[in-house]
Amino acid sequence: MDLLLPIKISAALSVIFFILPDKRKLVVPAALTAAISLFIISIYSLFFRDIALASRPYIMADNISKAVYFLISFFGAIMAIYSSGFITRKLNRYFAYFFLTIASSLGVVISANWLIFTIFWGISGTALFLMIQLESGANAAAKKTMIILGGSDSLLILGIAIIYYATGTFTIGTAPWSGLAATCLLAAALAKAGGMPLHTWIPGCAETAPLPVTAFIPAALDKILGIYMMTRLFQIMRFPPEARMAVMIIGAGTIICAVFMALKQHNAKKLLSYHAISQVGYMILGIASGTTLGLIGGFFHMVNHAIYKCALFLGTGQVEKTTGTDHLEKLGGLAKLLPFTFTSMLIASFAISGIPPFNGFYSKWLIYQGILGANTKDFQLLTMLCLLAALFGSGLTLASFMKLIHAIFLGSSSPLIGRIEPSHREKFSLVFPQITLAAACILLGLFAVNIFIKPVFGSGVLDEIRGAWSPGTASLLMIAGIVIGILLYWLSGSKTRRAGSFIGGYKVAPEMRVSGVTFYASIENIFPFRQIFRLADKKVFDLYEMTKLGLFYIIGILRYFHTGVLSNYLTWIFAGGIIIFLAL
Repeated sequence: MDLLLPIKISAALSVIFFILPDKRKLVVPAALTAAISLFIISIYSLFFRDIALASRPYIMADNISKAVYFLISFFGAIMAIYSSGFITRKLNRYFAYFFLTIASSLGVVISANWLIFTIFWGISGTALFLMIQLESGANAAAKKTMIILGGSDSLLILGIAIIYYATGTFTIGTAPWSGLAATCLLAAALAKAGGMPLHTWIPGCAETAPLPVTAFIPAALDKILGIYMMTRLFQIMRFPPEARMAVMIIGAGTIICAVFMALKQHNAKKLLSYHAISQVGYMILGIASGTTLGLIGGFFHMVNHAIYKCALFLGTGQVEKTTGTDHLEKLGGLAKLLPFTFTSMLIASFAISGIPPFNGFYSKWLIYQGILGANTKDFQLLTMLCLLAALFGSGLTLASFMKLIHAIFLGSSSPLIGRIEPSHREKFSLVFPQITLAAACILLGLFAVNIFIKPVFGSGVLDEIRGAWSPGTASLLMIAGIVIGILLYWLSGSKTRRAGSFIGGYKVAPEMRVSGVTFYASIENIFPFRQIFRLADKKVFDLYEMTKLGLFYIIGILRYFHTGVLSNYLTWIFAGGIIIFLAL
């Protein structure tokens, strides 16, 4: 079986679905059959590939490529199932771009040639642009995405050109250190993954694009591709300590800045988008540490993030499908109505917050170990500050998801609950992907070493770990603690008296209901956050908006000289000619 076969099939499916009429009874069964079959073929191609692979130097099939290849195929099957129950219009175009995305992503991770890599990389960005535009009102977000990713792709091409000049080959392999080439390639990887300062396309995309698009690409595939490229970059180039430290600072800044922005959001999808950015910081920190444990932790965190962030977005999609909104002020008390969604989002929230024994804890723990291993005398203080930023960011992440879970599922019941029709409640196609991803969060937390780390990186890579962590033992102890607590509560015989809520002796009216978004409202009025948030609202930290503002300012100046008077133009031509003559 050929590793290229799933790519060829995906590309062919993209053309077929684009031609098919937009009829649900035709498109949905065909898409589900195609995506699941493609996943099975991909697995077979990975484990039973042909022996002629060595004769194809343009294919890279090491363990890292194989792991990402499997992950892309897995998410393709999961998202096809979810999309079949969520997307209601333009199904033929949606699945055409969907399979084009899978084809290009698979092509990226098995490319051993920079030219082929760039072609597939560019196609994946174009497919994202087309998928965002499927939603009415998303044109501005699609344009912003295309400009940021397209601009970073220009830097990617420049970086590859520098590497070719130095090595004389387009084969992806060891290359001499070049600060300019590394900066260009790193910028392309950061833009794709959503690392600061090239992150600003993600919140707009999350807010306006179809939710399955956000869950599939910015939350999962683009993180996978961007961090995959960054991993390769640190493998092929030996970064000096100063460069590694600079990248680690970018990672630490991404964690803190994005998680603070997430805390103030009142929109669930936008809140999740900032956490998608924040988690990239952990991956950057781990990989840039330059240690084996750090690289493993950063790569493993990429896998974990794709799983739990996709689960969180899919759960939010279920909530929006049921209630018609994702604004946290309007939600509450949905746990009984959406029990499977509540359970999967709760597990994913624990995972992203780094709570043991879930997968997010294990990868973050490896990253912390990697940072400690990178602690050199020259940058001891900065390294420790990066570690503190990672730990602090994890605590703020937990605080943010306490707000999200409480606002949606707990607390006072939303007035919207009474208007929900039975047909809008949990359906198998929407629930099954969430449960599958939540189960993966547990399995990769308990059995990370045997399921992922040893098969991908080998058995001896964890010898450098300081201390010990046994997820099975820890899980049993936590479960035992919970069980003992419940037994003590029952044996105590205490009775709980329930009473209504009162303020000043008066019952709480519906308009006085407190939603979960008020948990951290005070942070917006604390110095210096008040000033920082105001600047952020004005898009001062948005590189795209600031560049656009600067360009419009220059255009305004040029328009001043564009008078339409011929004599003025002749004067400028004459003056320009004199300047050129004097310069020569």
